[in-house]
Amino acid sequence: MPYRIEWGGNVLFFPSSGKCFTLSPMSARYIPNTPKALEVILWIASARPGIDVYHVVKCAYYGDKRHLNMYGRPIAGDWYEADQYGPLGKCIYGLLRGNPQELLALESNGKVPFAVREGDHSVIAERDANKRLLSESDIAALKWALSTYGDMSFDELLELSHEEEAYQKAEGGRMRYEDMLDHTPDRDERARELAENARYAVL
Repeated sequence: MPYRIEWGGNVLFFPSSGKCFTLSPMSARYIPNTPKALEVILWIASARPGIDVYHVVKCAYYGDKRHLNMYGRPIAGDWYEADQYGPLGKCIYGLLRGNPQELLALESNGKVPFAVREGDHSVIAERDANKRLLSESDIAALKWALSTYGDMSFDELLELSHEEEAYQKAEGGRMRYEDMLDHTPDRDERARELAENARYAVL
């Protein structure tokens, strides 16, 4: 049976598997903005016709990380998991795979304005992104991510994303936004601000 103890300011969680994980007592927790996540998918798919699911997911991650470091907030507040293929945004990926929970959050009756083609898993946008839901800074971060990572091969992107500090620290679990921050002199202060203010963020 799982149990937990507090020690040294951290919480040590011992699941039934016998593994030990150290959890921060303060960690930024955003409420994912599912409608905005949908527009992220549409923007990327429209800007790069034929882009596949893997590259959409990774460009969304790097766009989030870029925006976080430049403006102090992510784009859509996705929950990132350290998946075997690299950082995985649960909301973005859930929409791409037709996850019922994400579709309910859209109130879309099970319909989304894009298709994932069988075979090459390319994402086909059926309309342009609604730019009223994406700020200029959101789009700028996505443009940067797409131009930087959109042309990388699967293997290149896999290897690079596995080197992410947040990915490695998560050890197969949920990634922390604080660990996505660049190493600047004020990193600790910025991390505290993220943890304190994330719940109030309007994305």
